[in-house]
Amino acid sequence: MLLTMMIMLAIASTVVELMFAAKIPAWRKNAHKIKWINMVISIALSFILGLAFGAAGIIALGAAMISTVLSIPGYAFLHWNYDSPQAIKGGAPVLDQYRNNISSQIERTKKLFVDLCKLFYFIGKVITFPFWLPAKISTAFKEATSRTPTTTP
Repeated sequence: MLLTMMIMLAIASTVVELMFAAKIPAWRKNAHKIKWINMVISIALSFILGLAFGAAGIIALGAAMISTVLSIPGYAFLHWNYDSPQAIKGGAPVLDQYRNNISSQIERTKKLFVDLCKLFYFIGKVITFPFWLPAKISTAFKEATSRTPTTTP
């Protein structure tokens, strides 16, 4: 029960911390570069959330340690998404750049799929040529012979 509460508090603290860090560039950059700032922020947020939810002592301290460990890859992700050279060069968060590239890739894939369907249809028509051409010719011949000639005065 206490371990579950500690893990839930740690996850909540990590999520809240990374949400705030994503919006505040100075927090995000400093916590990524200087690990003790990350630790102080994680402990403080876990303590505040622990007070809000009635946790104290070992539970809050354990949640703070778990949240510090969980926030390290979170800050690495935020650095890559917002502050990396790729993000700065693109002028937007990397995930937004990927989202734009994926939507253009989907459009190209749709066009490719339509072209492939047309190609397969054409190949199917060529392969089945001996079956449909005689039927088409005989239908056209029957229509031409069944017409009554019209005379012009």
